[in-house]
Amino acid sequence: MADAELKQKVEELVAANPVLLFMKGTPEMPRCGFSMRVVQVLDSLDVEYGAIDVLPALQPLREVTTEISDWQTFPQLYVNGELLGGADIVEEMFDSGELAEALGVEQPEAVAAPAAASTTAPPAQSPPLQIE
Repeated sequence: MADAELKQKVEELVAANPVLLFMKGTPEMPRCGFSMRVVQVLDSLDVEYGAIDVLPALQPLREVTTEISDWQTFPQLYVNGELLGGADIVEEMFDSGELAEALGVEQPEAVAAPAAASTTAPPAQSPPLQIE
């Protein structure tokens, strides 16, 4: 069973952030290829998002997200409180235009290369998550 206090904190963060990414590492320094792929997609859409590095508390967060959304692998992208999915689902949604629609942004014209996202955009900021 997941830690009740951590679960409440995660639920509050999901509710408070319109776009929230649970990932390994940070947007500036992803620590796995799947997380990096989701960051590249989000950056190519030029959306603001919060990001939480799950590595400091991987197993407790895995238990919490399994209870909240029945999904235990990372990354996980939440939009307006709902889990969209992990890297493969996010990329499929990006390719079809569904992700831009869900985020309320314009689909970029050059869909083929999310890796070519602009590096001049300010980095996304992670909301504070203290785990003890």
